[in-house]
Amino acid sequence: MPKESEEARDERKRTFIAAIKDKKCRALIEPLSQKIQSFVKGEAEAGEIFRTAHYVAKQGDKIEGDFKKRPDVILAGIAMDENKYITEIGDIAVKVRQGDCIEVFTDAIVNPASPDGSMATGLAAALKNAGGETIEENAVAQAPITPGTAVATGAGKLPTLFIIHAPSGDEPGGTSTPDRVQAAVSAALALGEELELETVTVPGMGTGVGGLAPDSSAQAIIEAIRSHEAKSIGSINLVDRAKEMVDAFVSALERYDEENE
Repeated sequence: MPKESEEARDERKRTFIAAIKDKKCRALIEPLSQKIQSFVKGEAEAGEIFRTAHYVAKQGDKIEGDFKKRPDVILAGIAMDENKYITEIGDIAVKVRQGDCIEVFTDAIVNPASPDGSMATGLAAALKNAGGETIEENAVAQAPITPGTAVATGAGKLPTLFIIHAPSGDEPGGTSTPDRVQAAVSAALALGEELELETVTVPGMGTGVGGLAPDSSAQAIIEAIRSHEAKSIGSINLVDRAKEMVDAFVSALERYDEENE
């Protein structure tokens, strides 16, 4: 596949930013909408509506101002607010964030895949729900996905280029190990280089049905990044909803930085 053009990348950034703005606006306006409905039903005072509307207007002006900036400035501001830790491993910038992988601007999201390509639970299910059934259909078509290998599919409706499916267990619902996680991430990054990606987002691997402790998962992922020979990949986002996994990422990177001072 030809490398993404600058024009296409800029358009993808604008689409991504528009989705973030829409989410922020909805989160701000929906409580006001609920209060208005309460007022219509006679369950709220007019003064309460006016106070809420005043707050929404002020915050809305701030959102409008923030999102008038250039796309790169907006993305840098979001990262500054949300990144928990930033460092470098070799030539790769590594950033830790707590949240959803699908809410990070990236060229690919690594999915801790089932070897049969199915996407029924955890991050896999979230990716399918947000991006569409075609992601799973394409993954299943390339199955079985052998542990230690990775396959790429399109991302459907998600504003990223690819989903990289990399199993960290040897069977659907099977247990994981640090070696399997390291092999999965190494395979995903190698495939990312083949696809000439610039940024890759990696979640905690093997910690769900795989039964691996967050600390073990984080260390294995860091080892995979350490051993990776970067060509096109210049940035890796380590992203997870679970605070325990995020804390484990930060601890592993702090140890790395101390060892390499």
